[in-house]
Amino acid sequence: METAEQHVSRLVANDAAALGIAPPVVRFVATNSGPCYEALFDRIEVDARTLLLPEPLLRLVIAHEVAHATQRRALLLDFAWTVLGVAALIAGPCVMFAAWPDEDLWRVSVPGAVFAFVVAMFFKAWRAHGARRAIALELDADAKAALICGARPALQALEEMTKRGIVDEIRLQAMRERCK
Repeated sequence: METAEQHVSRLVANDAAALGIAPPVVRFVATNSGPCYEALFDRIEVDARTLLLPEPLLRLVIAHEVAHATQRRALLLDFAWTVLGVAALIAGPCVMFAAWPDEDLWRVSVPGAVFAFVVAMFFKAWRAHGARRAIALELDADAKAALICGARPALQALEEMTKRGIVDEIRLQAMRERCK
């Protein structure tokens, strides 16, 4: 009889084959806030609580996380753009500080004020873009998980996870639309 870890590893391998990708590494952890895919390391972390899920939920959760592995390039690109954006945000005032005349008021106040203004301008837009992007990636992973598990079982699993407070209504509604 296979252990829960072996079973999950087999599910990951089967789901990855169904999606036409190399299976990500599976890492079993003692504490975590739930299963997650880490694009940087191409691995899925599975916690002990996830291993205790009923089989249909476990299958959907694993299929969903494997589906995120198909998004690896997009996730890494998002990470790279975020790092580049933060670096540019910090570098701008530094360049102004170095290039400005020697008077302390101009060298400190103006770059600092520009930095604060730029952060204020872009913070709200950046968060809104990130939220839309996250929802789009989650919906894509749900759709791929539905291809692997079937739309009806995926809907039932999402309904159960919504009751548990794990999945939000947007994802559940999208799956209901897919099942019509």
